[in-house]
Amino acid sequence: MSKPKKIKDNPSFVKVTNQIKGIEALYKISPLLKVFSPKISKAFESFPEIKEQSKIFEIPDNFNERFSELGWVAYESMSLEVMKEAIAKYDTEGVKVAEQFLTDSYDADCLKYGILRFQGNQEFRRRIRLIELAKEDYLAKRYHACIPLLLSLLDGIVNDISKHVGFFADSADMTVWDSMAAHETGLQVVASLFTKSRSKTNEEALTIPYRHGILHGRELAFDNKLVAAKVWAALFATKDWADARISEKNSEPEEEKSWRKVLKSFSDTQRQKKLIENWTPRSSENITYLPFVGKAEELPLNTPERAVAEFIENWITRRYGLLSESLVYFVDKPKGKKAGLAKKDFGNHTPLSYKLISIEDRAAAITLVTVELKFEDNNQRISKIVNVSTNYLDSENNVRVRTEDNGQWKIMQNSFTSILYAFHLQ
Repeated sequence: MSKPKKIKDNPSFVKVTNQIKGIEALYKISPLLKVFSPKISKAFESFPEIKEQSKIFEIPDNFNERFSELGWVAYESMSLEVMKEAIAKYDTEGVKVAEQFLTDSYDADCLKYGILRFQGNQEFRRRIRLIELAKEDYLAKRYHACIPLLLSLLDGIVNDISKHVGFFADSADMTVWDSMAAHETGLQVVASLFTKSRSKTNEEALTIPYRHGILHGRELAFDNKLVAAKVWAALFATKDWADARISEKNSEPEEEKSWRKVLKSFSDTQRQKKLIENWTPRSSENITYLPFVGKAEELPLNTPERAVAEFIENWITRRYGLLSESLVYFVDKPKGKKAGLAKKDFGNHTPLSYKLISIEDRAAAITLVTVELKFEDNNQRISKIVNVSTNYLDSENNVRVRTEDNGQWKIMQNSFTSILYAFHLQ
């Protein structure tokens, strides 16, 4: 059975379209239904708005038709407003203006949002240090440095996730059932485009990130913002490809989805993006209780500093079961197993006291809490300064914005590596 030609032909989109058509038929006779049941008629009041929302299913196809052969494709976490504006500029002002608009959309906020989402996938998360360096180079206009790094990371991520080949391999399959980014008109097109061979040394400015030419020194003018932005776009789309692979494994293709669920899923990323854009880090002037020495219960509820304080107090009192529940586990384990592992790791050195020194809100879901811990080792009092990394996650370890209610602050265990595995503290 052949794959759908358009994203709007994806099974989940088709089901929504068919359901809306069925509801529309009833909506047309809803005035008559009101005679028999006012409640039934009232249920149709929101239908015009829902029908209008369903037009968003046309946008990804319109975007790919114009931009995929240029190295841009629609993906789930891409802003719908950016897609619509790019399409409008392409149609009215031409391809160069449209591409410049897309390039400029990959700014500091866009990168912050995209990298924040990487926390939810192990293969992306383990590369965040290098991705952050690429971001610094990109924002500083050091495109010669960030482009080769991003290309290599893109290849490695796909290789590790697929357990087969990298992004640039001829046999790479970047398609996933019922996905936008991984539709046959999406990442697969970009992968083929980026992988085109470059047999001659070229000194003219590139507009496409030709991987072979760049990494093998045949492209001598690849270092521009347009090329760099396209690699960032491919990397973000690859995160959505990775998410789609996980969803595909966890659900049957025949699974029924209501139009409400599909619309909610499709728009959730846009909603979260707006929350991130509206979020601002706290200033030190507004955190008047630092440095803090006291009990965790005295700190504001649902804050990263309180989570860290509660964690350390459980460490001090050797309540390893409670301590383990505060740690990030990306592989699900029984509670007893987690408590045993926590005791093994945190039982070697137990702090006597702690002091919260500073707080740095690095992103909408990430805060660094600097803590001073006091220990006794070899009959000596030892002070250790630790930068505790905290993430705001939901019950499935998906990154959430701290202003949302369905999250909890979790502690990254590697924040304490220098203490946990030291034979003696110094």
